[in-house]
Amino acid sequence: MAEIKKTVTRKSSKDVKKVLFNEDKRLLSKLLSTDSFDLFIMSIILADAIVLGLLTSDVVNMYFYQGLFLLDRLFMAIFIVEMLLKLYAFRGAFFKSGWNVFDLIVISISSFPAISAFIIVRAFRLFRLFKYVHRFSKANSIVSVFLELLPVFVSFLGVFLVFFYVFAIMAVSMFGDVFISFESIGRAMFTLLQVFTLDGWASTIARPVMEVFPSSWIYFVVLVMTSFLLVVSFINCALVQILKTKQKSE
Repeated sequence: MAEIKKTVTRKSSKDVKKVLFNEDKRLLSKLLSTDSFDLFIMSIILADAIVLGLLTSDVVNMYFYQGLFLLDRLFMAIFIVEMLLKLYAFRGAFFKSGWNVFDLIVISISSFPAISAFIIVRAFRLFRLFKYVHRFSKANSIVSVFLELLPVFVSFLGVFLVFFYVFAIMAVSMFGDVFISFESIGRAMFTLLQVFTLDGWASTIARPVMEVFPSSWIYFVVLVMTSFLLVVSFINCALVQILKTKQKSE
C-alpha cells in the first residue's frame, strides 16, 4: 500500500511539474508575442544602429570607443537571449516564420567572435527592423511590393548579365588591344555598365573609341538602344506584377 502511495505521489508530482512547465512556456510565448516586447526589441535595434554609426567616426572612437564597444556587446547579448527564449518557447513553431529564421541566421553569424569583429557583418543586424514593418501600413506596402518584384528583378538580372557578357566579349575583341577600359572581360563589363547608366558615356567612352575605330558608333548605338529596351521591358513587367498584386488584395 505504501509503495502504491509513493508511485501515485511521484506521478502526481511529475504531472504538476509538467503542467507548470507548459504553463511557463505558454506565459513566455505570450510575453514574446506582445507589442511591448516587439517595441523593446525595436528600440534596442535602433540604439544599436546609432552605436554602429558612431563607431564609424574616428573622432568619436578616439574618446568613446570602449564604451560604444561595450554597448554593442550588451545589445548583442540581448539579441542572443531573445533568440534563446524564442527557441525555448516556440520550439518547432519558431522555424515556421521566415522572419524568425532570418533573425536566427543574422544573430548566429554576428555571434562568432572572428566574424563579429567586422562592423559590416554587425550592420546586418539592422535589417531586423524589416520584421516590424507590418506596424506601419505604408512601409509595409513598400516591402510587399519589393518582395513581389524580387523574382522579376532576378529574371531581369539574368538576362542583363548574359546581354552584357556578350557585348563585353565583343568589346574586348574589337577595342581591347588599344583601350585599357576594354582589355579584359571584367573591365569591359564595368565600362559597359557606365554606358548603361548614361554617365558621360558619349564623351568619355564612345567618342575616344570612335576616333580610333570610326565605325564603332554602330556598336554603341545598338548597345544603348538594347539596354533601353531591357529597362522598358523590366518596368512593364514590374507594373503588371504590381497590378496583379493589387487585384489579389482586393
